[in-house]
Amino acid sequence: MKRNIDICSDLITPRVALSLIPAFKSAYGMAAYTADTIDFLGGELKEQILPHLKNWAVEYELHRRCAEGIIPFDSSFALNSRKNHRHLELRRDGFVLTVSQTPHIHSMPRECIFRNDHNLDGQLIMEGCGLDDLEGNGDVYAILTHGQGSATPGFVLCGIPNVNMTYWSQHVNLLSAVRDIAIVDESPVNDDIQLDFRDVAKSRIKEAQ
Repeated sequence: MKRNIDICSDLITPRVALSLIPAFKSAYGMAAYTADTIDFLGGELKEQILPHLKNWAVEYELHRRCAEGIIPFDSSFALNSRKNHRHLELRRDGFVLTVSQTPHIHSMPRECIFRNDHNLDGQLIMEGCGLDDLEGNGDVYAILTHGQGSATPGFVLCGIPNVNMTYWSQHVNLLSAVRDIAIVDESPVNDDIQLDFRDVAKSRIKEAQ
């Protein structure tokens, strides 16, 4: 079990933040485009499905860019312990990250099985928090959160939750971490990528019906 983790130096360095931010920005654009171009997503249904499109697009883009070696994580889709929900996992150097959309920058994601599983299995035991007598196995668990905005995210945050997932033990705002650095998209979305995601979105919508 790791101790004295510094999320900024051990996980979300400026280099990592610079690789992640374009994925979230392009994903939001893909979601907005898809909502406008799938014929049956009109009116009220479009507004209801857009948050789901953002989630799917973010997972799609993170996975795609990891596969291309642009984002320095291993990426895979995993089932929770009940095997009834698939989610994206990013792994690197003893950390495992999942991704969630939240209403505000410091909001914790809603409770769900796979987040609880990860947090209980690999919770960071931090000195000074009264948790030194606890033991655990597995990777240190962190969550990438994003939200607000339509065509671009209003925030992207990475946080390590406390044991009960009621607040962040540590967190960093990725946009603030690279405030004075030029962000370059090394793998911009082209027409083929956009069309492929639209097909993915259509499949996900049919599965949810």
